[in-house]
Amino acid sequence: MNRKKHVILVGMPGSGKSNMGFFLSKLMRMPFIDTDYYITVKEQKSIAKIFAEHGEDCFRKIEQQILLEIIEKDPSVIATGGGMPCFYNNMDIMNEFAVTVYLELTPEKLFEHLKTDTKRPLLKGKTGEELTDYINISLEQRKSFYEKADITIQAYDKTPAQLATELVKNISGFMANMTQ
Repeated sequence: MNRKKHVILVGMPGSGKSNMGFFLSKLMRMPFIDTDYYITVKEQKSIAKIFAEHGEDCFRKIEQQILLEIIEKDPSVIATGGGMPCFYNNMDIMNEFAVTVYLELTPEKLFEHLKTDTKRPLLKGKTGEELTDYINISLEQRKSFYEKADITIQAYDKTPAQLATELVKNISGFMANMTQ
């Protein structure tokens, strides 16, 4: 029996998971869930506030609880926070219950997307050089988790709508190969 009923998007912050996930959910006629937004609604506080009040470890535990809750729901397109796949056994859980997709972007493109971001607690107050270092170090640490995804899609120089259209074809092909 195929247990992969969801589509879960993983990748670095700034890779376009939320934007592309929205378009993908429309094309696949599935609900869209952004785990960071889901957490803020459920916890009734911002991720930055959770980090400030309770620390990253507490946040990562909340992320896993949310993941376990979401996979029990009806099939959905799910955009994860950039670190979610890298803690506990989250990537293994995702691979069991979803077609996982790694949105791969170059460090330079990530920098372009993140240089004006003021909302993410791990990026707050970083200079350009510090942001570049953060991106390179985080990508190095996280890439092995992201690369466990069923599908890797190059997210360079494409709109979220173009990526979603391309991904629908990739997911269909992946699912067809699973049933053979």
